[in-house]
Amino acid sequence: MVQLFNMFKISRESLESGVGVILRVPALFVMEVWYRTDPLKTVQVHTKDVEIIIKVVYYMALLFAVAIGTLPLKKLVTFYVYLVSGLMLLGSFFLSQSFVQVEVLENKEQTWADLFDDKEHTERLILHLIAQAFMAALITYLVELKDWTRFLMLVFTLPVLARSLGFPLNDLHIVHNFASIFSTLIVLFYVFNNLGNIIDNCKEGINNVVLAFRAFGVFPVFITFWHSVLLPIQLLIFWLVMFITQLYVYLYSENHPIMQEGWIVIILASIGECCATPISLFALCVTITYASYSILTLTKLYLQGFEAWSQDVDAMRGWTEGFTMLLIAIQTDLLDLRPLQRAFLMSILLFIVASSLIQSMYEIADPVLLALSASHNKSVFKHVRAVALCTFLWMFPLYMTYSICQYFDLDFWLMVIVSSCMLTSVQVIGSLAVYSLFMYDSFRNEPWEMLDDVIYCARAITRVLEFVVAVFVVCYGLKESLFGEWSWINSSILIVHCYFNVWQRLQSGWKSFLLRREASKKVESLPAASEYQLSCLDDVCAICYNEMKSARVTPCGHFFHGVCLRKWLYVKDSCPMCHRDIHQEVAAGSDANREDFVMNPTLASQDDDDSSETTSSQTTESSDSSAMAEDGNVDVDNDHHNLLGDAGHVSKFDLIEGVAEAASPTNNDNDDVETNAWVRGQGLADGGGGGDVRRRYGPIHHQI
Repeated sequence: MVQLFNMFKISRESLESGVGVILRVPALFVMEVWYRTDPLKTVQVHTKDVEIIIKVVYYMALLFAVAIGTLPLKKLVTFYVYLVSGLMLLGSFFLSQSFVQVEVLENKEQTWADLFDDKEHTERLILHLIAQAFMAALITYLVELKDWTRFLMLVFTLPVLARSLGFPLNDLHIVHNFASIFSTLIVLFYVFNNLGNIIDNCKEGINNVVLAFRAFGVFPVFITFWHSVLLPIQLLIFWLVMFITQLYVYLYSENHPIMQEGWIVIILASIGECCATPISLFALCVTITYASYSILTLTKLYLQGFEAWSQDVDAMRGWTEGFTMLLIAIQTDLLDLRPLQRAFLMSILLFIVASSLIQSMYEIADPVLLALSASHNKSVFKHVRAVALCTFLWMFPLYMTYSICQYFDLDFWLMVIVSSCMLTSVQVIGSLAVYSLFMYDSFRNEPWEMLDDVIYCARAITRVLEFVVAVFVVCYGLKESLFGEWSWINSSILIVHCYFNVWQRLQSGWKSFLLRREASKKVESLPAASEYQLSCLDDVCAICYNEMKSARVTPCGHFFHGVCLRKWLYVKDSCPMCHRDIHQEVAAGSDANREDFVMNPTLASQDDDDSSETTSSQTTESSDSSAMAEDGNVDVDNDHHNLLGDAGHVSKFDLIEGVAEAASPTNNDNDDVETNAWVRGQGLADGGGGGDVRRRYGPIHHQI
């Protein structure tokens, strides 16, 4: 029970933050009303002095809203205390006015003695007297009036007392007016008496802001204020309340023409009405950000469970969709449109946001899907969830494309929007194809050596389809610019699209093809290991940890799968074990040298400066090792030259030790850490034989 209580226990900081958000939200409503209101049209102005007063009050309301939004919490609470006191005083005024009106309507001229004979009338007098006294006591408590001045708050009890004493009905309103004027004078006197404190507080706040701007700059101060007052939460609450209110107005209004248009139009119209000012538009973008963040977080939770969700630290997720909405709304002049036009434009804007959201969901699902297949995960439920989500992600964009094309004519802008949905569908289908290939490989008894080539072809087809879609958009844009209505905006978008989606895609694809072709040539230039050599080596590939039934031999005498070595050479032109440059070794090596390292697959790499001294020492130590082998005492030294020269007299332990020392790195290149991790990430196996290869190549795996 105690643990359950502690789980739902709210900290003091969280409580203060929540109170601050609630108290600052009304400032946003004041700003919204201020922006929507034209004071000269709302109030009839007959003289110049009244017009000046109205304008002053109008701009003072804006300053009032800014003050509410920026005050510290302690002073904000104090402000609301005085505000509540003023509202209660206003309530006392209306209660007194209602009492006078009822008394005048009854028009019962009674003496002081006759008033108490009427039980109902007496009860009403007592009730009004108690209500006025209670409100006066509450006001004095809130504003902390301690001396005789607190009794001045009982001024609105005068009409009740006057009527109780038999005051004439025709003169009762005079008593009420006197109480109203007297209370107004009290408020003005109180404000005037504390005006110095108000000015000092404002001056202190302005000085603090100026000092902060000078010390840290405008942007850091704004970001600090953004987080300290939880402004995004305020905007979210503000917009949701306004949207629900507008939706309620539409649903419960009688004979409204929009009620016959269906739910989708009603929702779009409500959203359009709730983004008619810059404040509400920005609040809408923040709301879209939080909605996108929730959807993307639920997507990650759906794919990876609560453990991944608890470790999620990506606080910026969803802001892409919010900024997209803001930029497009500004570009399309959303605020200058009529409500009905905003409703229809909102459908296109939300379509763009949904396309961006689906792309973000795909970026979360794609690595999870491929990791499940590449790691040979046995959880059927995880595979079903990932495949189901990806199926939705390629079908839903096509459905959105079909739906929007039913309502709007196809133009350049719509083509750009539709193409983004089609690209997402193509990318998801490509990922599902790669997933299927990995799953097919996992069900095979032996590793599929051609898997890398097939996956490359599948990804290449996906990239070609993306390129075709981008080129089609460019061609359509050129057609619109040449034969249709030309504009700078369309031309700018077309140029950007050509550079990023056509030219850069073409460069990236061609560069990848050249790297792959060059790596394939390098691997093909290396000799293939014979069955005899592989049987003598009796080891696994140091890259993928799989058994080697076929391998390529590097000039330095190391054995790797041809496919694994090719993936390594995509990013680094050196041996994964000893870091010697493979390309230079192959280009400079003669046929005799090549035959030498083929016959001696564990030949260690030596420094060129010590080659002559190493050769002589190797000859002497080799003869010593042979003599010791005849006596049955084999002691393998650091040198392992011609280790396989006489396979019949070399034990498997000797071979393993020789390979381990040949694999010892000559340098500690940090780049190889990333390269080997990348290659292993591209690998096809799930780590089988990893324990054996770590034992044999301890120094190499320590480096990796």
